[in-house]
Parts: sequence; structure tokens; C-alpha cells
Amino acid sequence: MKRVAALLWPLRLAAFATRALRAALPAPPAKDTLLLTVRLMLRSLPVVVIVTFFSGAMLTVQAAVSLESFGARSVAGLIVGFGGVREVFPLLAGGSLAARTGAELASQLQAMRVTRQVEALEMMGLDSVRLLVAPRIVACILGGPFCVLAAMVSGLVGAYVIGVFQLGIDRGAMWGSLLQAVGGVDVVIGVVKGVILGGLVGVVATFEGFHGELAGPQSVGAAANRAVIRGMVVVCAAALGLSMLIYGRLVGTAI
Repeated sequence: MKRVAALLWPLRLAAFATRALRAALPAPPAKDTLLLTVRLMLRSLPVVVIVTFFSGAMLTVQAAVSLESFGARSVAGLIVGFGGVREVFPLLAGGSLAARTGAELASQLQAMRVTRQVEALEMMGLDSVRLLVAPRIVACILGGPFCVLAAMVSGLVGAYVIGVFQLGIDRGAMWGSLLQAVGGVDVVIGVVKGVILGGLVGVVATFEGFHGELAGPQSVGAAANRAVIRGMVVVCAAALGLSMLIYGRLVGTAI
């Protein structure tokens, strides 16, 4: 039964996403959406910044070591700026969002189900998906791009700090090489990725909280755990798909 449920999970998630989208189209409660978006950024941005700062630093160390034999350590920032901004930092932002906000959203909704708050809303004839699910998904869609932009900046700063103060690369050369491979189109693509990855995190987290098996208080933790694991898997798969769609066609051309 568990294997069958796992195979049907993508179909159930797609049906839930369609239902949530329909509920969000008339516009979810604006106040709740705004508060949830602000809360998401206040709680997720610090995690995103810390994770990507150290990731940018580690990428710089590895790039410098790899280029040392060619005498090109000073252009290590080129690799970090190119690969980090396009792929690594948005992916880490989505993963951090799934770990921090995804767990919180799933546990909130599951707790509401355990305490029968969702059932009470439906008994009053109210649309629980529009009131509880749609604002959380929209908040993730709105907050996702900010997390990706923060990840880009933090990752580049981390690369600069380790390159200049640890590896001894010239400040101007380091900053120039970091920004050389970053164009305005990459920032726009990053924002688009933030919207998509944020939306996916929101859908997975709310699905796990809204439709997870009820087994008393312990089901709250189980829902949060599933939201994190499945959210990260979906984020990684989506990031790969977006990379192939956006950049895969440009292989062999000037990008």
C-alpha cells in the first residue's frame, strides 16, 4: 500500500496544486498573505544567507585549488560567479526554503487538522483551501525570488571574502571575475526560478500538512519531515529541469 501511495503521490500533488490554484485565483485573503510573506522572509532569509555565504566561500576554495596548476587562481571568481549565480545559489535558496518554511507550513496545517480547526471551517461552509492553503502558497511564490536574490548576493560576498582575505587574490581582480560572468539576464532568470521553486515548496508543504495521515500529535512532526524531504527532492528535480530548459539549448553558443 505504501508503494502504491508513493507512486500516486505526484498525481495527488498535481490535483491538489490545481485545486489550490483555483482557490487562489479570486485572490486569497490579502492580510494573511502579506503577513505570511513577511514572516517567511524574516525566518528564511537568515538561513539562506548563512548557507550561501559559506557555499560561495567553499566554491571559491575549490575553484582556486583547481586553477592553481594553470596559474589562473585569480580568476577563480569567474567560475563561482558563473556556476553559483546560475545554478548553485538558487538551488540552495530553494532547499533552505523547503527546510525552514516548508516544515513550518506543513506542521501548522497538520496541527490545525489534528485540533479539527479545518473541519470547523468546512462545517461553517467556508473554503479551507482558500483561507489556509492559498495564502501560504502565494507567500512562498512572493518570497521565493527574494530568497534567491539574497542567496546570489550572499554567495558572491562569501566568495569575495574568502578569495581576498584567505587566498590573497587581488580585490579588484576577485570582484571583477565574480561579476564578469553575471549578467542582467541571469538575475532575471534567478527571479523566475525563485517564483517557481517557491511555489513548488509551498505546494508540497501545504499538501503534506493538509492531506497527511492523522495519527494524533505525532503526525505533526511526520508531516513536517515529509515536507522537508519531498520538498528538497522536488526543488532539485525542478532546478535540473529549469537548467536544461533555459541553459541546455544554449550549449555551444555564446552565453
